[in-house]
Amino acid sequence: MQFMKNEESLKNVRIWQLKADSDFSMRFISFDEFEKQFGQPDKNSDEVIYDGSLPTNNLDAIYEICNSNHPNSYKGHSLSMSDVVEMYDENGSEFHYVDRFGFKEIGFETQEQTQAFDMKM
Repeated sequence: MQFMKNEESLKNVRIWQLKADSDFSMRFISFDEFEKQFGQPDKNSDEVIYDGSLPTNNLDAIYEICNSNHPNSYKGHSLSMSDVVEMYDENGSEFHYVDRFGFKEIGFETQEQTQAFDMKM
């Protein structure tokens, strides 16, 4: 596992998982499948099950931690396809969809944010 030594450069991490009442067919599928069936992933369908710091910014290491050694405040299932890893700091957020092989960086907005942006254009 790769851990970063310089704590100042570490980002905070949020793990997003689909809400319990979401359509079950949205769960545990690849990004391409999700996009074909449901469009872009949307924050309104997900909830934060972990928000804190981890000893790394490496997505593969975060995946390993969230599967084999959950942090104390982690409240969801092991990190799986269709979950979203948000890495954030004072400069903003990056969102990464857990895909079939690795991660896919995504824009992860609510439908309202997307519609407001579309109206401005």
